[in-house]
Amino acid sequence: MKHTSKISITCPQCNEKISIGVEDVILKSKNINIHLPHIHLHGNPLHALLCYINSELEIRNVGIIRSIEISRDSETFTQIMKKWTNPY
Repeated sequence: MKHTSKISITCPQCNEKISIGVEDVILKSKNINIHLPHIHLHGNPLHALLCYINSELEIRNVGIIRSIEISRDSETFTQIMKKWTNPY
């Protein structure tokens, strides 16, 4: 099961307004005081918004990743397609 949060942020790289869907791993971590990383790929040229989200589903810190490498193997492709069809 996955949870879709109501977190939204404007990307500091391209100014696109982004709604972030947070997977249930964060909900299971509510008793742990950590910030979990979440990556959102988007834009042209492709870049990633790296958000650190706390157990209260608040964004605590943001970074931009401009250098992205994606493995070109069948397992990675399968996982990307699975994520594409169900992003949250």
